[in-house]
Amino acid sequence: MEEALRAFFSQRSFPLYRLMEYQLGWRDERGSPLETQPPQPRLHAALCLLACEASGGEPREALPCAVAVELAYQFTQVHADIQEGSQSRHHRPTVWWVWGPAQAINAGDGLHALARLCLMGDREDGPGVGHSLQLLQTLDQACLRLCEGMYQEMVFQERVDIAPEAYLRMAREKVGALIGCALGMGALSAGADQTLTERWRAFGEEVGVALQVQEDIQSLWGSPLSGKDLGLDVLNKKKGYPIILAFEQASLPVKRELGTLFFKRVLEPPDVERVRAILDGLGARDKAQAAAADIYNKALADLSLSSAPDYALGMILDVARWLGLRA
Repeated sequence: MEEALRAFFSQRSFPLYRLMEYQLGWRDERGSPLETQPPQPRLHAALCLLACEASGGEPREALPCAVAVELAYQFTQVHADIQEGSQSRHHRPTVWWVWGPAQAINAGDGLHALARLCLMGDREDGPGVGHSLQLLQTLDQACLRLCEGMYQEMVFQERVDIAPEAYLRMAREKVGALIGCALGMGALSAGADQTLTERWRAFGEEVGVALQVQEDIQSLWGSPLSGKDLGLDVLNKKKGYPIILAFEQASLPVKRELGTLFFKRVLEPPDVERVRAILDGLGARDKAQAAAADIYNKALADLSLSSAPDYALGMILDVARWLGLRA
């Protein structure tokens, strides 16, 4: 996967691509290649390759899709960092913090364009135009749904009357759509029929919902997979799933206190500690963990892939179990 991703950039020398390669973990803040490059967790790409194998194909058949979905994911991360004002991710300055918001937008948009071009590349041994268009439509629909989810999440930042069901629907769009897309495109690359492809897509979307709940938990009490600083979401007035539960289930005085905190013009680190203390008193962390487990277990029960190769299926389920349960 990493070799295919690097090959896709190998002939692109325009300075804009250095920003993209920085986002991909290959360059430092000066644009120079990193001498030591830690392995990158290409989650969406790996799931795409594994779904291809689990659907009876050779993983190499899904490489264009894996590269495309990875680039699409990176596009969303560049834009999310700008929207959230995140100065760092995975212990590195974000693209916008180094090069400014305007150039970061150019880099993010460029990553999205490259993702689409990757699916339209001409390969003598590749699928026909119709198949490429089907893959492109799958990716575009997922990216559009993801943008809708990001929009809704920003709307929720200004509200305290969010129902848990509405929040989970947002999570399905913001996180689940692209994970479902990765698995679905992997299956399509293997020539899977619509029924099998849909099973993979639906499974990925539910795992994405559980992942969002876990990220909400980790953003308050642990180490987020997203690489953001602990408590940053609360400082940005994001109301993750444990906070949504607290607003729904707490007593009126506690709801008022939470509301007062989130309606402050600017939240500060002591406010994060107070929010965490309120949630601890309500058992919100355990309740959110239970909700993630319910979502994951339902997704697993609905998957029904008895004919899938044990190795690839086992790998996918291991990854999904960690994403949705941290187990």
